[in-house]
Amino acid sequence: MKKRYTALLAGAAMALLGLQGAATAAPAGWPTGCTSHTSWTGGGWLAAWSHSKGGHYKAAVICTRDYGGPDVTVHSVTWKDHGDPSFIACPPLTSVKSGIIITRSY
Repeated sequence: MKKRYTALLAGAAMALLGLQGAATAAPAGWPTGCTSHTSWTGGGWLAAWSHSKGGHYKAAVICTRDYGGPDVTVHSVTWKDHGDPSFIACPPLTSVKSGIIITRSY
């Protein structure tokens, strides 16, 4: 009986102190070492990172219409990691105005 009482007290103390060991996931890192510029063909935006650190990225570009009208913003559908380049082209009859890199930590 004394052993059960001691075990019960020890279990209650561990529960009160939070020693049950809750599982938590380590946060993923953000990509580092980026390069981003107009593509060599001039028709889109190219983005690359040297270290993904568990994060992901993709290219986005703002394109100007050749014959006027509002700018067009498009981004790559696929998230990249491990230094793979991400490319997005402007639609026909548009040209590159500027570009950005979109990142996420997972």
